[in-house]
Amino acid sequence: MSDLRIDLNIALLPSPDLARQLVAASKKFADHYRAIVRLDDPGHRLSLAPHLTLYQVPVPLAGLARLHDGLRGLARSGRRVTLACTGLAYNAGEASLEARTDVPGELVGLQRAVIELANPIRGGLCLDRDPAGNSLADLSADAGELGGNIKDTGYAEVGGLFRPHDTLNWFKPDTHVDEGAMESMVNLATLSGTYTALGLFVLGPYGTCPQLLAGYEFEG
Repeated sequence: MSDLRIDLNIALLPSPDLARQLVAASKKFADHYRAIVRLDDPGHRLSLAPHLTLYQVPVPLAGLARLHDGLRGLARSGRRVTLACTGLAYNAGEASLEARTDVPGELVGLQRAVIELANPIRGGLCLDRDPAGNSLADLSADAGELGGNIKDTGYAEVGGLFRPHDTLNWFKPDTHVDEGAMESMVNLATLSGTYTALGLFVLGPYGTCPQLLAGYEFEG
């Protein structure tokens, strides 16, 4: 039993109003392009919920209760985070569409606190691949910050590589999109808003969050 593990996504949960806007934008783009993934109603326990990832990490099942308690403590001492959407970004190589946000210091500090909590619990475990399908073992060979992040935390998007975003869609490979036209399809201001809780999710394909294990409302 000691070798059992679970792959997790620790993320910020948007307010209900912001979640509805993110789901609506995802549906709009999925109606225009060949989507593999689109967001669903976050009110359902099994759904591809809107989220902003802080840390994707595998942990031994034996460490799950410790992680749960620690995240509850972070939420009790933390406060809601309001983020502005800075634009849409399409990653053509992996055919994913993101709504990117600003990076205030409080968000960077929250990610750091989450990693400081969860990284020791993972006990050196590492995900096999990132959401785009890249081998983390291969990425860890990078001589720069990317490889260092994976060696230190098992996750690439830390420090200078942290680019907070809500992934709206994954499209079929080789889908061509016009980012300028896409931004005209939505009001970016509606994709700005408040994140009210931490969420502990099972990590699904493409970095999705198909099952919420626990939510932790910020008390500040």
